[in-house]
Amino acid sequence: MFAAVALTAVLALPTPTPEYVHDPVQVGVKIHDGSSLYRGKYYVPRHEHIRQCIRQRESRNHYNAVSMSGTFRGAYQFSPALRTGAAWMIQKRLRETLGKDRAIAIGEVLRATSMNKWHPYWQDMAFWVVWNNGKGKQHWAHQVPGTECY
Repeated sequence: MFAAVALTAVLALPTPTPEYVHDPVQVGVKIHDGSSLYRGKYYVPRHEHIRQCIRQRESRNHYNAVSMSGTFRGAYQFSPALRTGAAWMIQKRLRETLGKDRAIAIGEVLRATSMNKWHPYWQDMAFWVVWNNGKGKQHWAHQVPGTECY
């Protein structure tokens, strides 16, 4: 219920910049095997091949993926704690371009929504803010020999 109210508030706000181009939540099959949909400030073109490798390894490019245990979700298989942290990081960064009210509204929707229900744009943005120019790569440490993406 809260997510629906917050989503309504987000959609009612005018869009002041081209960065926010997608609703936070998208229902339906979400497969995208191309370049990052997010190309903002935190996007690192030279790491694009690593992101694509991680996404392929983690979910076979399915943005609506759920791990067999049900714990990890989305194209990059975020845990609930990492999803919540990423939503806070996104909210903080959106304040720079969208302003406080819109950033808070989007952050609330993202924190209240399972990662596999996020629009692919926001999942890609979450990857880039957590990736943090390679400083966050430990979140995708490979477990099977020969599956490294670096």
